Amino acid sequence: MKPEFTAQNPIVEAASRIRARRELARAIDDAAAENAPRAPEDAEESLRLFYEHLQAGAKRLNAILGPNGAKVVRLERPLRLRVRFGEKRVSLDLDEVHQLVRVHGLGLDGDYQFDLSSPVPALFNISKISTDAAYGEALTASSLLKAIAHDAELPRPPHLDGSGPLAL
Repeated sequence: MKPEFTAQNPIVEAASRIRARRELARAIDDAAAENAPRAPEDAEESLRLFYEHLQAGAKRLNAILGPNGAKVVRLERPLRLRVRFGEKRVSLDLDEVHQLVRVHGLGLDGDYQFDLSSPVPALFNISKISTDAAYGEALTASSLLKAIAHDAELPRPPHLDGSGPLAL
């Protein structure tokens, strides 16, 4: 479509934003699919694999959004992950004794356990009761990145910053 039409029509602009969000989600999912699956043996190895998937997804996301995108930090002894995107923060802390991961932030608070039979590292919230709407939903690296970057918008294309077709 012509940029002049897109700039003047709010419906087309909204559709463009929806399409851009789908492209972001597809890029995040593709990054997780590129990592070769392997069977982890415990929670620490699973969390390290989860970190690798987060890194790959964040790298793809940042390639689209620019350098001020998602940041993933791994801290050792005990193993902890921190994910930042703008003002949003999520932390994942390993509890080696109980083989659990404690997640804080973005409304995901709770104790999680890895599903070791899953082809990608997937966490299940064991602190939710079965009547909760989110009961049984897996938290993967791609779903975490999608949740944290939900309101992200692509940078405005430079050709839309001009004065438009009526400029002389």
